[in-house]
Amino acid sequence: MKIMKWLGGLLLLAVLIGGAMWGMNRMYRGMFGNNHYYQRSRAYTTQDGLLNQKMRSPQQMKRLTQLTHGTRYTGNTSLDQAARTYRYRVGKDDISNFMGTDAKLQLYTTSKLMTTAKVRVAASFWNRVAGQPIVQVVQSAKQSDEVIHDAQPKAHDQSLGGQTYDRQGMVFYPKNWRSSGLAATEKSDWQTAVLIREIGHALGIPSLAGGRQGTNAFDQGKITAEVMSYWSVGSAAPAANRQGITSTTMDGAALALAGLSWRRPQRLASWVFTQHPVIVHVHDDRVTTK
Repeated sequence: MKIMKWLGGLLLLAVLIGGAMWGMNRMYRGMFGNNHYYQRSRAYTTQDGLLNQKMRSPQQMKRLTQLTHGTRYTGNTSLDQAARTYRYRVGKDDISNFMGTDAKLQLYTTSKLMTTAKVRVAASFWNRVAGQPIVQVVQSAKQSDEVIHDAQPKAHDQSLGGQTYDRQGMVFYPKNWRSSGLAATEKSDWQTAVLIREIGHALGIPSLAGGRQGTNAFDQGKITAEVMSYWSVGSAAPAANRQGITSTTMDGAALALAGLSWRRPQRLASWVFTQHPVIVHVHDDRVTTK
């Protein structure tokens, strides 16, 4: 009988402590907008936008920026300045990333749209392009650099979601996703492509949709097969997109530049300097590499 009372007391104490913690967390989130929960690593930019000058030679920097120059609807011509001055900027704005000192992007998801399985697929895409693990899926928000989560869009906001820079993590709006008329594989690939793109931004890669700001394709509604440009599916999309997402040498070069801007700079995707490009393909949440 005494044991039962003792266990009952412990259970009541656990409930009271749990309730108090839940109430405090709810109050904290109400006051501060989940800042600490969603974004545990703040956005980081190098001092004066300068990349590490010891890790890549001037010749290699020129090669990387040539590869990211792209076409009218791919690439970002602002990245050309990295070869001239080692500044990593879009226009005059420094490019941010969310990498910790461990040189890995730790992600946790509570999103019903971007599930843990899908985040693992997107992480595998970038790890294979990099040639080493740089994105990891963790088991709790406390272990993460940022949390991927769903939210309700504001009035008249038709965006699908994306990477935030105000400590709100990576947010998506399931209500805004319209997928009628799409095959299940097309819908899956579309979601994965958007997630790959937003993780790319978290790694420090800017939009690669053409022009000085890297936004030509978005501005003109031009769908491309470059995942860091304006990748989508449907009748207006390139036929190749019906077969899934395929990485390009531009992705590798852009990632190699981004890696030089991290708190702990890294040499990534060195295969771009060879005659043997790495090609990562994702279709229906299956990842393959050539």
